[in-house]
Amino acid sequence: MNKLLLIAVTTLLSMTIANAKTTVCYKKDWSSPSTIETTALDGGACEGKYSIEQMKEMGWNVLDIQVNSEQNSLSYQYLLTNDKVISEDTAKKTQVEENISSEKRLSYKAIGVKVTDVKDNKTTIDVGNLIIGQSGVVIHIYDNDKRLIVANAEVIESNKTTSVIKFSKFNDLMQDAIPTSNRNVEKNDILVLNYLYTASLLIAPNLDTFQTIRSNFKYNNFLHSDIFATKLKQDNMPYLTKKYIQKYAISQNIGTIFIVADQNIYVLDTKTLKILTSYKVPYDKNKTEMPFYTRVTDIETSNLDIELFSDKQNLTYDQYYKKILGLK
Repeated sequence: MNKLLLIAVTTLLSMTIANAKTTVCYKKDWSSPSTIETTALDGGACEGKYSIEQMKEMGWNVLDIQVNSEQNSLSYQYLLTNDKVISEDTAKKTQVEENISSEKRLSYKAIGVKVTDVKDNKTTIDVGNLIIGQSGVVIHIYDNDKRLIVANAEVIESNKTTSVIKFSKFNDLMQDAIPTSNRNVEKNDILVLNYLYTASLLIAPNLDTFQTIRSNFKYNNFLHSDIFATKLKQDNMPYLTKKYIQKYAISQNIGTIFIVADQNIYVLDTKTLKILTSYKVPYDKNKTEMPFYTRVTDIETSNLDIELFSDKQNLTYDQYYKKILGLK
């Protein structure tokens, strides 16, 4: 507990906290990081009844989090306050601007289109100005209201009026609400592009940039970086790969990945890993965290993997993510 409070004091130096009550909630031996924020926590004001999400709804804010690995499970400790947490730079509203000036601007809204023809595992739809690499799924509707995912879909060509869509096997995590099968795409199936695009993963260099992006993309539901970092801690992965990010995002039903690098936000499609668009976002290169902004500490590699990550240890935040994104 002393370590947690020490970390919290450091965090509080850059925040304005006045006459606030604090409480510590915890969860021991937990093996599902993606559900921790919706799980009732023990101790303090949580009382074994309230989750972090419920505490936030009741006016509490997270000041700090400590996550410890214990064999095949994790233990969490949250320090919360019932006062508003105001960062010194929060008042500086930063607007991001899309770099692309053409007609092909990325929309995060789902697009539903009926499949009218299938040839060589492709179809052409009367929707233009899509971005190469946008993805979606094909849904077969039967018995009036039952739905079945039958394929993944990717935009491979697009002009002002039409786009060519290529189909592939749907091998993601199975949706509880929508079953899957080996059925092929057929005429009258429904193509849903931008599937889960508003569910996003954000990799940012610091708290200010993290907050700026979340405030500019209010319709996107960003999985908190602490949850992703907890998975890294569990897997002994202090350094990321593009494939690791993709696998995790798919497992969490995330459609878009936001990676900040070199004063830009790059938005990737989770399925295709294609960069769909980018936005300018200013940040201080001298104030960055590795592997990204998170309150989870001590993400360490196992002794067996030290050589595997040795070439990445001397890279700066920007150098590291430019390498992951394949940027020069």
